[in-house]
Amino acid sequence: MVQTSLPGIILAVVELTLPRRRNKDTRKDTAPMAPPKTRAQLQEELRRALERIATLESVENRCQLVESQLRQQNAFFHHMLESLTHPFYVLDANTYEIVLANSAARMGDLSAKPTCYGLTHRRSTPCSGTEHLCPLQEVKRTKQPVTVEHIHFDINGQPREMEVHAYPIFDEQGNVVQMIEYSLDISDRKRLEQEVREYADKIKRFAYSVSHDLKNPLIAIHGLTSLLQKKYQDRFDDKGREICAQINKESQQALQLIEEINTFIKTRETPFTFEPLEIKGILAQVREEFQTAFKSQQIEWVEPEVLPTVKADRLSLLRVFRNLVDNAVKYGGPDLHRITIGYEATADAHIFSVGDDGVGVPPEQLEAIFAAFQRGKSSAGREGSGLGLAIVQEIAQKHGGKAWAAPGQPCGAIFYFSLAKDPPPTKTGA
Repeated sequence: MVQTSLPGIILAVVELTLPRRRNKDTRKDTAPMAPPKTRAQLQEELRRALERIATLESVENRCQLVESQLRQQNAFFHHMLESLTHPFYVLDANTYEIVLANSAARMGDLSAKPTCYGLTHRRSTPCSGTEHLCPLQEVKRTKQPVTVEHIHFDINGQPREMEVHAYPIFDEQGNVVQMIEYSLDISDRKRLEQEVREYADKIKRFAYSVSHDLKNPLIAIHGLTSLLQKKYQDRFDDKGREICAQINKESQQALQLIEEINTFIKTRETPFTFEPLEIKGILAQVREEFQTAFKSQQIEWVEPEVLPTVKADRLSLLRVFRNLVDNAVKYGGPDLHRITIGYEATADAHIFSVGDDGVGVPPEQLEAIFAAFQRGKSSAGREGSGLGLAIVQEIAQKHGGKAWAAPGQPCGAIFYFSLAKDPPPTKTGA
């Protein structure tokens, strides 16, 4: 390495290399010599040499720094992979060979570069079939990340249900050359899901059984009491007639509750049939059903002139509008004079509303009333099961939307529900 005294040494060298005067007896036939370099020229050449030396030293220092940083990054990457408790691989996209894996994935010797299907599936060929998609084949086909469920064998040869996540690695031409794969053991989750499904099925059968067993006696009680009133009403005093009326009323309400429970269960369990529906036609049917109540209570019906065609389940959409209008008529109170249907659209949803100018809903109850068997204060003393709005919420969610409520302006309440323009695939079960 050049020391600080180097310039002085260089100058001394320059002095020594400068040409001296020749003696007069120098032979005339000596070969001509190149013109001697001046002191300034030599100093310039040495300065350039020093700059090259300094540059080389700087490059060497940078290389050492980069090597140190790479070692640190490699160590960090190694520790990060080893911290994962689930298997992590990097696969060659052409040969299916495992080129990198963490300890959680090493179920054998990886020095021979085993294939993914050989290590995890105990197979001699890649996975195939629609029910057992090969994530590498799907990644190469779609050039997108994919997630599939597979059966992998652990180090003891026991099958485990795994959720496999795969991500492509591209070359400069956009070809998939490698794939990152990590697997999550979902065996316990799958077992619990199956237990929940079995338990829910038991509850469903029990609910249907109980509702059936209760319904028949209630129908009998209601029918016999009605017959008793009709045939022997003149033999009863006022108290007897009041008791018969009360029995009739309570049995009718119990029957209604059973019907609502059955409807709630069916809403959760029955697959929907999505089809194009004209909202104008749906509302015309609902308005006709409530025409008698509208006339007797002098309720005005207001709806937009233009309404869309939506993709929905017909019976379910009818029930949503029917339940919301029924709520307004039942619980709107004596000040109810108008029911207003509203509509707006977003990029991915239809939003409908049913508003009224009645007594409204206290702000603290606006969320709770959508839970099963919850009823607002305005419903006190009126018939109802407390399931109407829960059914609305369930139907909206199965259409890819939701239901909610807000205070009306200046009075009343507005109930909203949204439907996805592209509803999700229908599923059974909760």
